Amino acid sequence: MKVPATADQLADIRRRLFDWLEPLGVSSTVAADIVLAVNEACTNCIEHAYRGTKPGQMEIEAAVGRDSRGEQIAVCVADFGTWRTPPSEPTTRGRGLPIISAISDGVDLERTSVGTTVRIEFALAGAGDAVQRPGSRTT
Repeated sequence: MKVPATADQLADIRRRLFDWLEPLGVSSTVAADIVLAVNEACTNCIEHAYRGTKPGQMEIEAAVGRDSRGEQIAVCVADFGTWRTPPSEPTTRGRGLPIISAISDGVDLERTSVGTTVRIEFALAGAGDAVQRPGSRTT
């Protein structure tokens, strides 16, 4: 999906991703991690790719695949803006990529003159329990 790189798109992206994951039988834990990681990558596009200019587009693509490690989901989040080197001084910001790295099974960042693409991989070791939407937990 290609959408404007604006914050008002995030809720719809999360909902559409949950809706795509649900029939795949992805566990609720893995689904929550996928949605969180994609939300962080999209937030990076919104906050950094078009800084100082009119917001452009971001593109989110997700696919199920298989490699030597087994079945996996790969999600690519791409922008068509300009890479911004993170500030060197300490800040309370800049947690997105470390969060993505911590909860995924692989992350690759590609910066080019025409934008940035983040590819995030998640192993599907044990698909099974139904995806739970945020707020639907019965505890």
